[in-house]
Amino acid sequence: MILPPEPTLSTANFRQHLYPVPAEAGSRELLLPELWRMLRLRWRVIAACAAACLLMATLYVLLKAPRYQATARIEVSPAGTNSMGLDELTSRMLSPSDPTVQLQSAVTVLESSTVALAVMQQTKLAQRKDFAGHWVQPTGSDVATLTPEARDHLFERFRKALNIEVVPKTDIITVQFRARDPALASEVVNAIVSSYAERNFRSSYDSAAQVSTWLSAQMEDLKLQANQAQEKLAALQKRRGLIGVDETDNIVTDKLKDLNEQLTAAESDRIVKEARYRIAGSGNPELIASSIPEPTLQVLRSQQAQLRVDYAKLSTKFGDGYPKLAELGSEMAQVDSAINVELKNLSERYKNEYLAAASTEKMLRAKFDEQKQKAYEINEGAAQYAILKHEVETSQDLYQTLQLKLKQAGIVAGLASANIGVVEAGQVPSEPVDPKPLRDIPLGLGCGLALGIASALTLEVLDNTIRDGEEAEAVAGLPLLARIPQIESLLRRSENAALPIVAQRGLHSTAAESYRSLRTSLLMSTEKRPRVLAVTSSTPSEGKSVTAINCALALAQQEANVLLVDADLRQPSIQQAFGLPQSPGLSAILAGTSSAADAEGKSEALPNLTIVTAGDGCSCPAELLATDSMSSTLTDWRSRFDYVVLDTPPVSVFTDAVVLGSQADAVLLVARYGVTTKYALRHAAELLRRSSVKVAGVVLNAIDRRYESSYYHPYGYGLARRPRRSLDS
Repeated sequence: MILPPEPTLSTANFRQHLYPVPAEAGSRELLLPELWRMLRLRWRVIAACAAACLLMATLYVLLKAPRYQATARIEVSPAGTNSMGLDELTSRMLSPSDPTVQLQSAVTVLESSTVALAVMQQTKLAQRKDFAGHWVQPTGSDVATLTPEARDHLFERFRKALNIEVVPKTDIITVQFRARDPALASEVVNAIVSSYAERNFRSSYDSAAQVSTWLSAQMEDLKLQANQAQEKLAALQKRRGLIGVDETDNIVTDKLKDLNEQLTAAESDRIVKEARYRIAGSGNPELIASSIPEPTLQVLRSQQAQLRVDYAKLSTKFGDGYPKLAELGSEMAQVDSAINVELKNLSERYKNEYLAAASTEKMLRAKFDEQKQKAYEINEGAAQYAILKHEVETSQDLYQTLQLKLKQAGIVAGLASANIGVVEAGQVPSEPVDPKPLRDIPLGLGCGLALGIASALTLEVLDNTIRDGEEAEAVAGLPLLARIPQIESLLRRSENAALPIVAQRGLHSTAAESYRSLRTSLLMSTEKRPRVLAVTSSTPSEGKSVTAINCALALAQQEANVLLVDADLRQPSIQQAFGLPQSPGLSAILAGTSSAADAEGKSEALPNLTIVTAGDGCSCPAELLATDSMSSTLTDWRSRFDYVVLDTPPVSVFTDAVVLGSQADAVLLVARYGVTTKYALRHAAELLRRSSVKVAGVVLNAIDRRYESSYYHPYGYGLARRPRRSLDS
């Protein structure tokens, strides 16, 4: 059976892999011990990285040529602070919008090729072997005449040796230069500062000179334009008849204003009189009386109303034939006639007033239009006059302003270059800055340790093997029955035996005690004692045969009748451990060529331990183990032995273990510390569970006691000591 591809461990499972502890309360206390265990396990990697980095740091200190660093500090103040009371415009021209921008600009200039070229020319760096290396130039050569390739290489060397930094929250810039010669470092750093200051002053002076030249040319043009505009203005005043210095001060305009006021008053009067005429022409006395307050009409309207009231009272009281009613009717007729006459007179009077007002308005409008036309003609000249006058005034003001700026240009140039001050000049350094043994060697050791720890963590993350009993339980989902330590030392003392039989030869060893602990856990794991026990593993070379042998020995030491069967017909190994012949064995029993009694051999050390080897090889081991002959043989062994221990092939590779496990009372799944992967152990456990095999638990084999010592010496006890011989013996 071939295992599917094993998945790799992702970084997300790092903590779970590195600290494989249960999630109960208090499990966090195991994080540091597990980390310490991991570091002890990978100490060779950490030591190798530390030694390599320490060696490289030591070689660097011994072989690196010393370099000295000179430092100078300059202050780049905002230019506006030196405006010396100039106007606001000049201050804004001098001051940048952001001081940080000015500092960064200064740093860029200090790092520029222009400054580097001037410094290299001044200090003759290109002619010094300790700076230029194999690009050194002959004495007397000019840096400006170098080939592009040589110039670029020298500039690159210069930039690598130069370091420019802005001191945080200040206007101070630190200039540092490294060289093998301390005097050269000091000379170069001072040359950089002086070259930058000179360049800044020259740049400001050149800018001021250019501004002065441009302003002078502009002033000549403005002066000519102002004279021409003045001549045009005088000619326009003479041609248009404009008197005075104000184009709006003239008789036509004043008369136009008066006519406009008269026309407005006449128009208002005409509107009022027209309204009166329209009301009077309606003939409604009530409307006329309410709209036009005429005393005569109001008196007549009052008499008319009183007569009508008296007539109505007498008519109601005495009837229509009363003589007084005829008299009142005659008076009422006279009053009505007087009202009509008054209405007619009012209508005629209001008509005449309306016609007179309309005639006056018409006359004034004609005069206004005539005067307005004259004003239009005057305005054409006034507009030209205003334009020419404004042009003259603007030219004069601009000329005066430029004349003032021209005088200030030299002062502004000096102020702009006066914002650089040397805080600290470069001094000749007394000690090299690189290399520093007291710094570089401990730093190399620290980096090596950090690299080693990082490498150890990386290896631990990539290591997907089982390294803890709780981890084996969590991965397999089975209880951990025992932790078996490494027994290579016992193997070396076991008389060249192929497999270590520690339960017999190392009775007082920790490993033998671990197998006895396995025996106890196995017998107490279920209510019914398992009599037929199959031992298997996920992959080969995980210690299943060693576990089967020592488990059988531990059971036999309880004076039980134990049978150890090598059921691994593919790669048998038990006959080598006990020095027994290979055949006849299990294959001969199942093939019917030998009886079980003939194939059984006895252990010399434990008479109650019987051993059946695998026998000769066969072509179909799985089919042979699945026959009825195997079942009947197991039934016979159950009746004659207290325990039967079967050593089976790996379950993830061959199906033999599943076949035998289905006939056994319990199966032991063996995992090897640092060898068995989580995926292989999980796959083997799932395979057994899917086959309905009763798995008793997991045995973690070959644990390195240096990193798992707490499991074996929790109270400081080591290997059990043999009792001393008495004096009498």
